Amino acid sequence: MKKLYVLFVVLMATVGMSYAQPGGQGQRWSQEERDKRLIETLGLDEAQQEKLTAINKKYEKSFTELREQMQSATDEKRRELFPKMREQMEARNKDIRAMLTKEQAEKFDEMQKARQDRMNNRRAPGERGGDQRPGR
Repeated sequence: MKKLYVLFVVLMATVGMSYAQPGGQGQRWSQEERDKRLIETLGLDEAQQEKLTAINKKYEKSFTELREQMQSATDEKRRELFPKMREQMEARNKDIRAMLTKEQAEKFDEMQKARQDRMNNRRAPGERGGDQRPGR
């Protein structure tokens, strides 16, 4: 019986620690991690890397402000802010696409489509919280 109790305690501690670990589906990548992935996947040269850094700096403040507003916003306010965020993302992507070669732009478009597909499949309305924000 004592071994069973010890096994239970170890199991519960392991499960608890696994939930406390960073990562998982909802973790956001840092800008540096996203840039590194983009540089490697598209094979950006030095000049393109510098342009990417400049583009990110151009949009950094507005993205940060919108993210902060969305975190503390009501669902209604989030619905108002989301189009602004999408507009900023589309403008940033347009700037990035403009500095790419034709082949890189095609690959970039594929990456964006795959990202959108993952987001669409992550939670569908009516499925386990798909139409609600977490914690609401």
